[in-house]
Amino acid sequence: MRGFSLGKIAGFEVNIDWSWLIVFFLVIYSLAVYYFPSANPGLGPALDWGMGVVAAVLLFGSVLAHELMHSVVARRYGIEIKGITLFIFGGVSRTKGEPETPKVEFYMAIAGPLTSFAIAAVFYAVTYVGKAAGFPRPAVAITAYLATINLILGAFNLVPGFPLDGGRVLRSALWRWLGSLEMATRYASYVGQGFGYLLMAFGFSDMLRGAIISGIWLIFIGWFVAGAARSSYEQVLLRQALSGVEVERVMTTDVPTVQPQVTVDDFIHNYLMRHEFACYPVVENEKVKGVVGIDEVRSLPREQWATVTVGEIAQPVEEEIRVGRKDDAWDALLKLATGDTRRLLVMHGGALDGTVSQENILRLVRTKMQLGV
Repeated sequence: MRGFSLGKIAGFEVNIDWSWLIVFFLVIYSLAVYYFPSANPGLGPALDWGMGVVAAVLLFGSVLAHELMHSVVARRYGIEIKGITLFIFGGVSRTKGEPETPKVEFYMAIAGPLTSFAIAAVFYAVTYVGKAAGFPRPAVAITAYLATINLILGAFNLVPGFPLDGGRVLRSALWRWLGSLEMATRYASYVGQGFGYLLMAFGFSDMLRGAIISGIWLIFIGWFVAGAARSSYEQVLLRQALSGVEVERVMTTDVPTVQPQVTVDDFIHNYLMRHEFACYPVVENEKVKGVVGIDEVRSLPREQWATVTVGEIAQPVEEEIRVGRKDDAWDALLKLATGDTRRLLVMHGGALDGTVSQENILRLVRTKMQLGV
């Protein structure tokens, strides 16, 4: 996983992609240097920075609540949620499958913007009461900002640009009308790409007028939305192609294994130099003891290669790099896409059945698409 975990919230594993930290600190900077000094002059740099940090943290909580509500509704309708990841432009709920009906798609999609509007209403109410009751200016400034930004967040997500929430609402309507999830996703994706390119055009226009920072942001957001729209459609095609496919249909069974007593020097010359695998299962008495690859070798001083064995440097087999032969191939592909490994170990108990890679899975997808099955 690229990032770190916040643990479980409302029963969902919440992860933060490293890219999210970029926006988090940019938000703090823009609030402390530009927004709060302009909207509330005279408070001083120290207070402006403090307000920026508090507002950014509460904005993060608002975005998280938005994403959590998508997941709560999905769980209500029996869709398994693998977790929530917050990244550079918001977040995404990692679902195991697509909604079964247009109605479920609509309820899942609309839940996020409605949550943002509800949060905005709460902060507007707190701002109104705070002004009347004479709350400190910094507190009122923070709640006013959060009311406005959550209103903007909810409205922006209602734009019918797939995969934004509004795009998913559009997809639910197209799905109901056309009777095909694949066709509905295709047309919603086209709208999403068009919206992304429109944002990029506005960004270039802003830059020509001298608004460099806002122009760059619009171009960046437009590029992201257009790319996400394309990849979301491709993801639906992949899911359909992998529907009902078990890992055992795509796994490789002819896997070179290494005994734990083999020295690192022998491992390099007899395995890493001869095969294309990035890592190798360390097996003793038909039980997997760990995995070893180039990274483990590189962490060991060269002068110890002749004396240290692979069993001593092998890493334990974590849940993130193992699957069962009856597991869904789509789940295996998600693990490969979001993890730091190129191959998963296919295991039952402690024994090794084979390995599976992205290439194994995508080869089957290409064949099915070429045959039209």
